[in-house]
Amino acid sequence: MYLKMYNDTHQTLIDHYCLSDIKLRYVREPRIAIALTQKDPRRHAVLIFEDEHLVAFLTLFEAKGSSPYSDNKNCLIVQDISTDFRHLNNGYVRQAIQLLPSFIRQHFSTINQLMIVVNEDKAFTQALCVDAGFEDTRQLVPPIYGSQVRLQLPV
Repeated sequence: MYLKMYNDTHQTLIDHYCLSDIKLRYVREPRIAIALTQKDPRRHAVLIFEDEHLVAFLTLFEAKGSSPYSDNKNCLIVQDISTDFRHLNNGYVRQAIQLLPSFIRQHFSTINQLMIVVNEDKAFTQALCVDAGFEDTRQLVPPIYGSQVRLQLPV
């Protein structure tokens, strides 16, 4: 498994990425997330591959101290984590989260903190992040999409 920054050569893979309707309640569709990255240089799309198959997706947002989630200028917020519907239940997101710190050090040398904001009703996602070393800050964040929990990891 490996992580790779999105570039235009990946567009066909993104066009064929499948999410369930339930998952779309919690994350942006990759096509939409990528459109946002093209408008905002603080956003970065990351593709997660198993062999040559795109199995999962996430975005990284450079908070730069301007986010309601963090005042750390060297923080990246992990967003839009999803698994392609055809690749569910294989542990790909868990593996990707574990690979993130070294990927961040390689691509973002000034970053010293990763943060994930999880809806409280997504206990599975919270447990997955905690297993990967993220700490629950015990701080609830503004309820944009319901009650949310902030998890962080030093890089």
